[in-house]
Amino acid sequence: MSSSERRQEGETVGGYRLVKLVSEGHSTRLWQAEQVSMNRTVMLEMLKQEAAMDPSWISAFLADVRAKALVKHPGIGAVYEAVCNDDATYFARERLEGADLEELHDQGKQYKPLEVVILLDQIATAMRHLEAMGMASVEMGLHHIIIDKDNTVRMMNLAVDGKPDVTLGTIAKQLLGAIFGDMLSRGEPGSIRVNSLLGFMADLERQHPLSWRQIQELSQQVRGQLEGTDESAQEAQASMTQPVEVAPVPRSNRAATVAAIVAGIVVFGALIYFLSQGAGKISPDTDDSIKGAGPVWISIPIGQVEIHGGRTVNLEKGISMSKTEVTLSQYARFLDELEIGGPAVARSYDHSDQPVEKSDHFPDDWENLWEAAQKGGEWNGRRVFAQCPVVGIDWWDAWAYCQWEGSRLPAMDEWAAAAHYEGAPEKISDWGPADSSPDDLTGVGLVGMAGNVREWTRDPELNPAFQLSPKKPVAAGGSFKNPDQGVASREWLEDRNVRRHDLGFRTAH
Repeated sequence: MSSSERRQEGETVGGYRLVKLVSEGHSTRLWQAEQVSMNRTVMLEMLKQEAAMDPSWISAFLADVRAKALVKHPGIGAVYEAVCNDDATYFARERLEGADLEELHDQGKQYKPLEVVILLDQIATAMRHLEAMGMASVEMGLHHIIIDKDNTVRMMNLAVDGKPDVTLGTIAKQLLGAIFGDMLSRGEPGSIRVNSLLGFMADLERQHPLSWRQIQELSQQVRGQLEGTDESAQEAQASMTQPVEVAPVPRSNRAATVAAIVAGIVVFGALIYFLSQGAGKISPDTDDSIKGAGPVWISIPIGQVEIHGGRTVNLEKGISMSKTEVTLSQYARFLDELEIGGPAVARSYDHSDQPVEKSDHFPDDWENLWEAAQKGGEWNGRRVFAQCPVVGIDWWDAWAYCQWEGSRLPAMDEWAAAAHYEGAPEKISDWGPADSSPDDLTGVGLVGMAGNVREWTRDPELNPAFQLSPKKPVAAGGSFKNPDQGVASREWLEDRNVRRHDLGFRTAH
């Protein structure tokens, strides 16, 4: 059988029985299937015959699947496995329960204001996760958003291989603002305020569109007001900037629906009211350069790499390493999301062996450190910036961050191979922004592996100098406090709870 061209309902592909054909794209078919071994329903996306015979199509397809597999978030559908053989090329993903937003809109579904902000909060949380990971994505469609009977949102996995396109996020926000504006039940407590928020999202003329973070914060604040305060006072205040109501438009013309809503959006002055009065002050999203995006990955291929001391490391699998150590700005996003998700989400990233007395992942003196970093001020006797490496974290913190990002800590040999591949750094860098050490640069562009801060590695190792001692965690590389031998430096630490102001980490996958 050649790929999916002649597949029929009831046929078995690998461990999956095809139940029904759901949709067909340019190069793929989407099947609802049963995973026989697990007795569960899944979705199977399979390359068509012509595409499955083209190596470039297969490569691009699998690259997209690998990107999706990196995403681990409770609000985003999971990828189970990918298969590529002579019979078929496909991947299996979670089947999400509920109705998609396009169906609900076409059915005339109406949501109360409180329901709208609950839904928006969940969508923005998931999109912020993709944004924080630096993931490219396909353009969001209404069919990608699945809502169950309890108003729990699950999103299809939009991640793909490549670089993120910020315009797609803007388009998604405009679409959501317009559609939820059409589905908002009018005359309910909070409808004016929620309609204003949706108007800001749908405004095609805004020079600086609302960010996912702002949408999330505004949704949470309005939800808090609707659930816990007297609505009448805020509604009276908000009435000064009440938006123009738009007459209903036939649902058969979605473009007209969106255009009509956008045409009736509240004026810009309502945004000022909403951010500074009606929903509490929200910090403007002007810190995109401070709250850094996801990592830049640099690949190290399969093969042998000679490292310090003449030893050779054999990489049986290629790896990708983050170009720099994890920065304060990147770590701040991690902490933000843990706070937003609540204790259950935060605990989901913890290592199973993490000490029970460890209750959070804040670095030492985090409040003062992050405040100084955002201003380029002084902390602990030295200048700090948002792009400096995060320090004062233990191994458990680094591990949890990796779980959140969809990455991992590098093993010691992987770290050494990456540091020496195509040439080790010429100099040991001092303390400073993680990406600003032109001499502490490997042959393939990894920055700061000889200096700046030492870096946690994944596994405990035996210390050759004390071979009868038990394995202990290892920090690799030199630091501004102890340059030692640069990339050749190794420090065996007492345990995974160690925290220091010259100890950070970088990630791999």
